Amino acid sequence: MRKFITIFTLFTALLITEQVLSQDKVIAWSSLTPVEQQTLAPLQNNWQKLSPERQAKLRNNAQRWSQMDPQQQAKIKQNRKRWQSLTPEQREQLKVKRAKFLEMNPEQRQRMQQAFKRFNELPPEQRKQMRQRFQDMTPEQRKQMRQRLRDMTPEQRQQLLRKR
Repeated sequence: MRKFITIFTLFTALLITEQVLSQDKVIAWSSLTPVEQQTLAPLQNNWQKLSPERQAKLRNNAQRWSQMDPQQQAKIKQNRKRWQSLTPEQREQLKVKRAKFLEMNPEQRQRMQQAFKRFNELPPEQRKQMRQRFQDMTPEQRKQMRQRLRDMTPEQRQQLLRKR
C-alpha cells in the first residue's frame, strides 16, 4: 500500500509539473486549431509578442467561445462593445465596483444579484423613472434610501415597487 501511495504521489507531482511547465511554453500560431485561429484572428499579427500565459489564456477563451451557443456569443459581443464605448474613467469605476462586489460575502452577493434581477424584470419605463429619481437625489438622500431599503424585508420592498 505504501508503494502505491508513493508511486501515486510521484505520478501526480509529475503531472502537475508538466502542466506548470507547459504553461510557460510559447504557443505557435500554427499549433492552434482552425476554429481557434478564426476566433483569435484579430491577434494573429501580435500573437508571438504575447506572453505564454496570455496565449494560453486566450486559447482557453477561444475554446470556450467555440462551445457557446450563438445567443451567448451575441451577449458577449454586446458587452464588449459597451465596454469599448466607455471612457477610461467609467471603466475604472466599474472595476472598483466589481472589486467591491467580489469582496462581499456570498449572501450579500446573492442579495445584490437578486435585486439586480428584480430591477431588470421591471418594465423599461419604471426602470427609467427609478433611475431618474435616484439621480435627482442628493448623496445624503441616496444613503438614507439605501439604508431604508436594507432595513426592509423582501416583501416590503416588493410592495413598495408595486405602489410606484
